[in-house]
Amino acid sequence: MGRVIRKIRDKKIDEKKELLIKDLISLYEQLGFTARIEKGYFKDGFCLLRNQRILLLNKNLDQDKKIKFLIQNLTELPIDNIFIKPGLRELIENRTLV
Repeated sequence: MGRVIRKIRDKKIDEKKELLIKDLISLYEQLGFTARIEKGYFKDGFCLLRNQRILLLNKNLDQDKKIKFLIQNLTELPIDNIFIKPGLRELIENRTLV
């Protein structure tokens, strides 16, 4: 059985990281994915539902883990044909966190 993801008790939201997550999600949407942020006991990932590509993010994960997941998977997608902010492109190419 899969690993259970535990909820963070005292979540502190960093607005800069939250903006980065939104920018990364918008890149996925430009690539044709529908982004969904859901609560639950699952790992982040991709799925195909009736010919619709869906990106699932677990709402319970902390911001750093969300950013890491989004950046790692963008490196495997064809992002050369879309506009990406220079700072964001650098993060993706270097696979680094904020």
